[in-house]
Amino acid sequence: LLSQRKMPREGWDDEQIMFLVRDLALMDSNNFVDNVGVGEREGRVFSNIVKQKYFSMAHGVGRSGDLTAEQPKAAGSSLQGKLTNL
Repeated sequence: LLSQRKMPREGWDDEQIMFLVRDLALMDSNNFVDNVGVGEREGRVFSNIVKQKYFSMAHGVGRSGDLTAEQPKAAGSSLQGKLTNL
């Protein structure tokens, strides 16, 4: 998906999709171990149910009103946005 910049001929199974989304979530600074961010877009999730439902994707995206702008502290969320808009 990333190297070819297009959808694969054969669709991914659920495990492959969940692996990608979880991997992207780990790239967001709010999911770094021992990190407590205080930025206005940095997500904090108390409930494990909510965290699992949204794959820990809680960081806000965009910059200065531009939703498509990359957010340095949300590399995974920004990449997911770019993939969505290909």
